[in-house]
Amino acid sequence: MKIIQSSHDDNFSKSEKQGLLILGLLFVLGSFYIFGRETKASFVELSFEENQTLISQMTDSRLDYFFENLDLKASSVLIINSENKKEIYGKDIEKVMPLASLVKIMTAVVAMENIEESEIIQIPKEALKLTGDNGLLVDEKWGRDDLLRFTLIASSNDATRAISMHVGKKLGAENEEDSVKAFVELMNKKAKDLGLIHTIFLNESGLDQGNGQNGGYSNSREIVALFDYAINKYPDIFSSTSFGSKVFTSVSNASHNALNTNPNPGLVAGISASKTGFTNISGGNLIVSFRTPKNQTIIANVLGSTFSDRFTDIEKLSNTTLKIINEVEL
Repeated sequence: MKIIQSSHDDNFSKSEKQGLLILGLLFVLGSFYIFGRETKASFVELSFEENQTLISQMTDSRLDYFFENLDLKASSVLIINSENKKEIYGKDIEKVMPLASLVKIMTAVVAMENIEESEIIQIPKEALKLTGDNGLLVDEKWGRDDLLRFTLIASSNDATRAISMHVGKKLGAENEEDSVKAFVELMNKKAKDLGLIHTIFLNESGLDQGNGQNGGYSNSREIVALFDYAINKYPDIFSSTSFGSKVFTSVSNASHNALNTNPNPGLVAGISASKTGFTNISGGNLIVSFRTPKNQTIIANVLGSTFSDRFTDIEKLSNTTLKIINEVEL
């Protein structure tokens, strides 16, 4: 068959045109075959780490999409997986902000490390003058663990002062002021030991001070790291904060019904611990941990929200995390 008669001859026969068409199709198909093999080969040649990076980038982008449409009121947000320390979602996590009663997380840690379980803590009258009366009695005696559980669930400022004065006295302090100073020094030393370089404590309760400063400052990254440390090292102490209320009986046989400052902890499915914080300076803060159907512990934190929106912020964050947990390996 004559394929090309002349470069100047455009008058091909029907059979010649068909031949050219077939050759063209074969050429195109061959090109796709070769290109496909090269593309496949280049993908296979990617290292495991490179493929994981691509997958991670796609996953992170997908996660951001879910969380960034939640209309959160908080200024700073962080969610992590406590099991592998992976950050699930964050917003302004390095921004240092006032903590309010999230300070009490460190108060409890320092108390656990400086008070023996067998010690009895007596409530001095000086401790009862702080803002927020939770019904503690002058000279009432408490065991360490129950007083700490009471402190965390009710966010009791009186109890934190009693704890700091107890530890201060052990360290040789002669009055309330020196006791608080000694205790706060222990809090800041512990923060340094844990590598929390942007975290500072000015008092043991988180109350606003007369000089216009709050009782403690940190960022979402570091307060989440502290909470993660606390709930893993002292789970029995912090688990009380997952209940709406709890009745305690002191060593003096006085009964106290402690109401959780997180009024609806059950709105977070699988909640295992929580701590609230609110002052005029800080606004609304809240940190929680909860268990997933895959038996993982997730920590979610919001700083700089409002008194009521901190709860809806956390509810949105936890619900969204639970919805996507079966789609993305968190």
